[in-house]
Amino acid sequence: MNLWYYISTMLCFCSQARRWLVAGALFALMALATVPSASAHVGDAGPVQTIVMDAGPYELAITMTIPPALPGPLLVDIAPDDEPFPETFEFRLTRYGSPFPEKPAALLTLGGAISVTTRLDIDAPGDWEVEIVARGASGEGVMRLPVTVFQPPLPPTTVPLAVALGVLVVSLLAGAAVGAGGRHTRPGFAGTLRLLNYAAFAAATTSAVLAWLQFTPLQVETSPAVPTYSGGAPHINLLLATKPQTPDAGAPLVVTLDLRDGATGLPADDLSPHHDALLHLAVVDESGGFFAHMHPARVAPGVYAVTLIPDRPGTYTVYAELMRHGGSLQVVTGRFAVGGQVQIDTAPPPAPGLGVRSIGDLTVEVRAQPTPLRSGQLTTLSVIVSDANGPVRDLEPWLGMGGHLMMRHVSEALFSHIHAAAPMAAPGSTLRYGPELRFVHNFPRPGVYQAWFQFRRAGQVMTVPVTLEVQSAQ
Repeated sequence: MNLWYYISTMLCFCSQARRWLVAGALFALMALATVPSASAHVGDAGPVQTIVMDAGPYELAITMTIPPALPGPLLVDIAPDDEPFPETFEFRLTRYGSPFPEKPAALLTLGGAISVTTRLDIDAPGDWEVEIVARGASGEGVMRLPVTVFQPPLPPTTVPLAVALGVLVVSLLAGAAVGAGGRHTRPGFAGTLRLLNYAAFAAATTSAVLAWLQFTPLQVETSPAVPTYSGGAPHINLLLATKPQTPDAGAPLVVTLDLRDGATGLPADDLSPHHDALLHLAVVDESGGFFAHMHPARVAPGVYAVTLIPDRPGTYTVYAELMRHGGSLQVVTGRFAVGGQVQIDTAPPPAPGLGVRSIGDLTVEVRAQPTPLRSGQLTTLSVIVSDANGPVRDLEPWLGMGGHLMMRHVSEALFSHIHAAAPMAAPGSTLRYGPELRFVHNFPRPGVYQAWFQFRRAGQVMTVPVTLEVQSAQ
């Protein structure tokens, strides 16, 4: 009796082993029948992504949940982040680069709720765009969000593995049926059983090899709309425009940012969300008296727009912080001029330095360690928040962080965006911060810095302007 016959015979007569092999083969067949999971190009954010955008007069947080398999529903949830609140939302879905249909796929009313949710059916992998139109008493806002959904292709071993598993199941079940009849009551029992055992053993061996190949990670090609760069993504050029072209202080204006790939000149439409936004925008006038931290809405491939009201004439600088797929954070700048008359009675003095000041009903102390501030020295900047009842411990996450610090040198050439040294908060988190928020920074050069600490409490973002004087390194 040779080794193959010995192993196959033992397999036949060991009913427990047969049961396990049949169960394992059936489980593997069911696993192969499962639809592969879909995923999307949302950086390291996973299948659920929250993005904050300022669409017209409305600041909205959009949470998209990628369908687990295709075809499937793309869930879109919208929650207003601050007043004013829109009244209705229109949703449209189209293939990337195709016009949006006139008829919305869904029309929802906020009606006093904190958010609205709809589902948009995606029937195939590829590049899609979701258009959201928000309307209310304050006007209209439009945003168009790109969504790239891809489904990993089936490995080439799928069909052979399914066939091998099928042969294994049939051979084992047939062998059990033949064996149930008894050795002496059925002629040719030994030959038939030997043949079935050979088939089962061969199918089991083949299945093991193919299963190993099946679940070996393969390189999956991503969507063409999401390029990858071996040496890092090229820099972005910013083309900035305002509407009206010559805006006046006190009047609304729309700032449009046209992002272009530095290598090809084509629209740079491959931004990765970072800290709940595709684009963080700081707008500062030359005196530092006007400051706005905004998140422009994407309105076309590579094009973002935001509405603001400048309160004084002069030159304004915009700092756009962004991150491309396959690249790192970068800041691009642009400038625009505002005419007209000063919209405030008296020009405010420069922001105070370190120390205590009142912001609304809050008392905020700004500290630094060590002091005096020096360039090239690692420094911890802190804000300590209290109210009439004492230290405040209910500061809410904003953009996933406990606090933000935006800072620039008065030369306007240096800009920094620093986050509080505190745990990040997931969407919907009940995590709270306070009373102290710490920010760690190393000033690259001496001089005067204009800084703005930001945190949120009771749904309202508070901004604390500060002037910092940094001495030369010793």
